[in-house]
Amino acid sequence: MDIADFSEAFAKKMEEVTQFVQGEDIKDIMGVEAVNHFKESFKNEGFTDNSLEKWRDVKRRDPESPWYGRSGQTGKFSEARTAAKILTGETQELQSSISYDRTAEGARITNAAPYASVHQFGISDGKAFGKYPFTLPARPSMGKSVILKQNIEDKITTQIKQILTK
Repeated sequence: MDIADFSEAFAKKMEEVTQFVQGEDIKDIMGVEAVNHFKESFKNEGFTDNSLEKWRDVKRRDPESPWYGRSGQTGKFSEARTAAKILTGETQELQSSISYDRTAEGARITNAAPYASVHQFGISDGKAFGKYPFTLPARPSMGKSVILKQNIEDKITTQIKQILTK
């Protein structure tokens, strides 16, 4: 390969890289990585930025609490709820509702569950079953994350290397 051949091949590779960076595939990498990272919050019972920040425990797992074993869906006792992970619920709707949409800038991650923001930010003056006052601590499952950013960068770098070496 002489310099002219190399120059031509290099220009083609750079065009492929440009198409990747400006295309939709890179947005899918961002979206999929983010959704997977945020869903991990439910498995880990906490949010990971630089490190895992565990959520405050729930009263339904405390045998001394009147909420011990209570189902969030029915309010009735359930042995399974005494050990269930925080924010998993019987339906797992909160974690299942995390999705992404492509935008002009990249990907927008959302949670369509109507109560997602309550768990994300907490509530100070709630009423369970319309009469029992309670405070719900913030249990963020989504947000800026150093580890997520690094994972996305690693995936994109791997993709660019594949383009350049094929």
